[in-house]
Amino acid sequence: MKKLQLDVPDFLPFLKINSGHLQTILGHIIPSHPTEIQLFREEVGLQDGDRLSVHYHKGSSDTVVAVFHGLGGNSFSDYMLRTADIALKKNHSIVLVNHRGADPLVPSKKSYHSGRGEDAEAVVSWMREKFPGKKLVTVGFSMSGSILLNLLTKRHGVCQPDFAVIVNAPLDLKTAAYNLTKGLNRVYDLRFYLILKPIVEKRLNQKLSQTGRTIDIDELYTAPLNGYSGRDDYYVKCSTKDYLDRITTKTFVLSSEDDPFIDVTDYRLANWPDLVHLTIQKSGGHMGYFSQERHPNFGHRWLDHYLDAVLEKIAII
Repeated sequence: MKKLQLDVPDFLPFLKINSGHLQTILGHIIPSHPTEIQLFREEVGLQDGDRLSVHYHKGSSDTVVAVFHGLGGNSFSDYMLRTADIALKKNHSIVLVNHRGADPLVPSKKSYHSGRGEDAEAVVSWMREKFPGKKLVTVGFSMSGSILLNLLTKRHGVCQPDFAVIVNAPLDLKTAAYNLTKGLNRVYDLRFYLILKPIVEKRLNQKLSQTGRTIDIDELYTAPLNGYSGRDDYYVKCSTKDYLDRITTKTFVLSSEDDPFIDVTDYRLANWPDLVHLTIQKSGGHMGYFSQERHPNFGHRWLDHYLDAVLEKIAII
């Protein structure tokens, strides 16, 4: 099989500072102004009776792009709307996915987590019905990258999209989770924890510490709620690093050497099949990728430039 190719746009580290922390923080604090557009809302049923919600817009092209948020995000997170904007400017249909429990209007008995490939499969199946005959592209950021990889490797779910894009996904969940507890990474860890804390407190009907860790929530809440014996059992059963050779969908994967809590070594040692295109940038942090060079369409956001290039490539495959 011919190896999947992509002309990756040039990237110059922002301000010539190769700092994963700086890249990560810039990516999340600098606001963007995506195009405003009317979105319709619908709920997607899941096999266990839970539901999740999606916001969508029908375009005129032959492609529909579904975007999945990371931990603590939702369909209106900045990076979700920016990605939708890139697709909309190509006249693609878009689907912005709220994982189970992420939309307060849709209560769920269980929670989303890194192994929920079957939830992504449900969205893909819904898309097949809602947009018949269209090319289906799924984009997963961070935790959702892991969710999509669990679907793509067929560990959790079977029905596949036509193309997938994975951005800064943890391949080894235990390593990434424990990396969050170290050094400056505690800033990100505390942010995730404080976002999840009120949800867990309400579900468990108990108060949590103000300074806990995400791994504590995985042990107390995520693992038992979703049928795992503990956090380490959850991490092992939902990590994808040893199964990536099973991917049979054309997939574009992006990560960086200086992601603060995801080990790039996992990406370098993984057995990626030829229909996966892997891009590893020297600097970019976790979903940052701010470039020194300003692009006329994307400003300093090289990540948006990359996603645009991927969608351009998909259009001609």
